[in-house]
Parts: sequence; C-alpha cells; structure tokens
Amino acid sequence: MLHSAAIDSAAWALLAVLTWRQVLRWRRRSGGQGDGTADAEDAAAAGEGKASKAAGPPSFAINARASSEGSTGSSGGSSGGDTPRPQAGKPAAAAVDDAAAIDRAAHAIVDAAEEEAQRKVHVVGSSVNLPDMSANLAAKVAVSEAQQSDPRLLAAVYDDMAAKFAEHGLNLPAVAAMQQYFDNLEGEGEARPLEYSRFPVPLPPGSVRLGVIFFQEFNRQLADMVHQAAQEVVAALPPGCKFHVNRPSHYHLTIYMTSQPHTLRPNPFDPAAGGLPEGSAEEQAAAAKPDPDNLKREIEAFRVAAAGTDAPRFEVHRLLMADSGTLLLCSVDHSGHLAQLRKRLRHAFPGGPPKQSTIVHASIARVLTPSQLSKEHIAAVQEVCDRWTSRLRGQRFDPDRISFIQAKALGCEHTFTTVEGPRVPLPFKRSI
Repeated sequence: MLHSAAIDSAAWALLAVLTWRQVLRWRRRSGGQGDGTADAEDAAAAGEGKASKAAGPPSFAINARASSEGSTGSSGGSSGGDTPRPQAGKPAAAAVDDAAAIDRAAHAIVDAAEEEAQRKVHVVGSSVNLPDMSANLAAKVAVSEAQQSDPRLLAAVYDDMAAKFAEHGLNLPAVAAMQQYFDNLEGEGEARPLEYSRFPVPLPPGSVRLGVIFFQEFNRQLADMVHQAAQEVVAALPPGCKFHVNRPSHYHLTIYMTSQPHTLRPNPFDPAAGGLPEGSAEEQAAAAKPDPDNLKREIEAFRVAAAGTDAPRFEVHRLLMADSGTLLLCSVDHSGHLAQLRKRLRHAFPGGPPKQSTIVHASIARVLTPSQLSKEHIAAVQEVCDRWTSRLRGQRFDPDRISFIQAKALGCEHTFTTVEGPRVPLPFKRSI
C-alpha cells in the first residue's frame, strides 16, 4: 500500500523530468483533447526533437520485493547530458513515445492517490480476524493499475516472485496462516479445504461472494496441462509435506470479491466497512449474511460493470511457486481491460474489501506444512516450474464472460478455494 510520502515522492520525480509545457499538454490530453498527437505535430513542425535530460521514461512500478520493503523500484534513470538529437524523419514518433511516458508516469501517481484514498476509507472494520490471515495477506503481491495493463511490467513482477522463492524458499508465517482454511492436516492424504460453516468461527451462507473467470471454460487443454504440472510440483516436495491441489474445474482468476472470509462485507455498497459492525469475531460473523435485496443489487452491479467492459485477452507467462506456498499460473492481459473492470468494481462497491487481487493469477495448489524446504527441494520445485513454464508460456485464453458464484438463494462460495455453486454468467461488452 502506498502512503502519502510515496505519492509525494512519485510526484516530484515526475516533475523533475517534465517541462511546464509538457505538463500542460498532458493536462489537455487527459481532458479529452487528443491522445498525444499534439506533441507529435508540434515536434514535426519544429523539424527536430527537443533534447531531453531523461535517458528513459520514468517508472514507478513497484515490484514485490520493493513494495514489501516500503520502497519503489525504477526501471528508468537520468543521464548526465542531453540525449542525442533525433534522426531526420523521426521527431513525431519520438514525441509520441515521450508523451506516452508522461502519461504512464502520471497514471502511476493517480493510481497511488487512489490506493491511498482506499486505505483511508477502509480503516474502520477491516477485520482480518475470521480467521487471522494478516501474515498471508502481507505476503500477497500488489501492483498498480498501470502494471496490470502493461504485459512487460506484469511479467517482470512474476519473474521477481519466482526468483524470491528460488532464493529464500517459503514465507512460513504465510503458510501457517493458510492452514486455517483446511482440515486433514495430519495423517494420510491431501489436505481438504473447509466449508465456511466449519470455520472455527462459522460463517453464515452468503458470507463470501466473488466474481471470477474459469479459464478451463476457454482453454481446456491448458487446464489439463496445468493440472499435470501441479502433480509434478507436489511430487517434488519432501515426504510428509501436506498440500492441496485444486481440480481443473476450479481453476479461476479472481476478478473482485465483494466479501472475503477474512474481511466480511454484508453490504459492500456501504462505505463504512461494508456495514460490518464493530464487535467480536462471533458478532461480526453473525452479521455477515447479506440482505437479499442488497445481493440483487450486487449481482446487477457486476453485470453492469462486465457489460461496460470489452473482453480481456490473456496469455500465460509463468508457472511459479510463490513464497506464500501457493502454486500460481500467472498471465498477462494484452488488452488492459481487466484493470478497467477491476477499477469499475472498486468504484461500484465503495465498502468492499480493500485487499483485492491485482495480478492475473490462478491458484493451482498450496503447500500447507509451515516448515522451510531444503535447498535441494526448493531447487527441485523450481526446476519443475521452469520446465513447465517453457511449455505453458504463450498459451492464450479469451473469456467472453465472468461468473458470479451463487449457492442456494445467496451468491457465495461455500467452500474455500473451490468456488463451487451455481454460476451467474455476466457477459463482457463484445459478447452481448
């Protein structure tokens, strides 16, 4: 989560590479007066490009490691002298590239400001007591809207996540926190995900609600290959290590959760923590069941958001073991539409849970024994992931809808990670 100091730092970094004239041009473009062509036309009329002090576009991308340390990463830098003069015939293209860099930097600041505002809105009642998943939530990677929309930036985040596991192994507190969602953690066989009614503090029907994309529906061969890869990954774990492997029919990308098992929101339209009262875990759980009328509004808000968004286009980048112990299939969106949809849903649900998925991933399997792997077992798991990545990378799936999960009379997931229950199909704009 970015705070005001980080926002100020990003803003000053942007101003350091912009002239006042460039700022004015960006403001005109952001107000709907063009998409950067004004810069190109001015440069073409002048016959040459202006010399720039910046060696490359500024980057406010925050990778997983930098964000966990409270610092920002930068892929750009500044040089001691002016950049070479553009070649004849290329000033317009150079100006457009420069304008695009300005836009990216400015959008990064806007993303940071929005995230800071979200943080302030959700302070009250943002419980992680049902159960306490704070260690696992802290291990999750969060990226900006700009990163979600840029395949290169998002791929770099995934590569960093894979490298983090290869270098450091498991984040044991995060793995231990995830155990609370499973039983059969001792003895023979796989661990089993708990039904929410069997949580230590039982949750009522409808407590957990979400919109997802089931990628098996759009590329069955990919789902089958990923399942085979998961079997090889868990085979590389040490004897006695507990795990759970999802079925291919459960593979999904989480788009948005209106209520989470650790952050309950009976009414995500209510900016005051989604209507969740203060009180004990038991009192909050009892209040988590949504009102049927609000649930209808919730599904309709999902429907409107999906219908206003063009379909995303996903491409697999990597299979990786996150240090949280979750085996992830990580993809990029070549359209940028997923980030737009998530933003629409954040605005539609001002009281929704603040901690949402921002990367494009499906959880394939989970390691559930909070013991550090040996270097040999880390290397073995990494080798399987890398080998399967070479086979899976470039595979595509192009969904035409998202699904809202509904069980009985209430929209919900009733067993952790399985997203089982009747599905309400919500088509994207191009599918209507």
